[in-house]
Amino acid sequence: MKTKTTTRRNVRVTVHNTPFPVPSSADRWECPYCSYIQTNRRKPDLVRHINTHTSTDDEWVCCGVPFGDAELTKDIPAEMLREELFDYNGQLMVGGCRKTFSRRDALKRHLRAHKGVCFGSELAPYLMGNQIGAR
Repeated sequence: MKTKTTTRRNVRVTVHNTPFPVPSSADRWECPYCSYIQTNRRKPDLVRHINTHTSTDDEWVCCGVPFGDAELTKDIPAEMLREELFDYNGQLMVGGCRKTFSRRDALKRHLRAHKGVCFGSELAPYLMGNQIGAR
């Protein structure tokens, strides 16, 4: 039986102050960082895909909730409140797995899938992605 190995499509790349790559007319709908080809010919969709490669790691993080807020809510288990706190952007956080995401909708999907294990909201004002403008 043959196994097919593939690389992850939205692997982050290091961009050294280079302008947004302009594809040639032959590969106008192809991602310059991976083998992804935009099939529906919508530029906003291709730009959103390219941003998954170039956005910073700390915009969308499963970082839980601020420790002060966690003590007031009944949603977070008491044993989780005794775990080591995580410093996110100057706030002590509890209840997150610290996984990073390139887009807010991916964080939202993660929080739904890991309900009861990971806590927080993709709309929380302390997330860097919400401070610099939602995508």
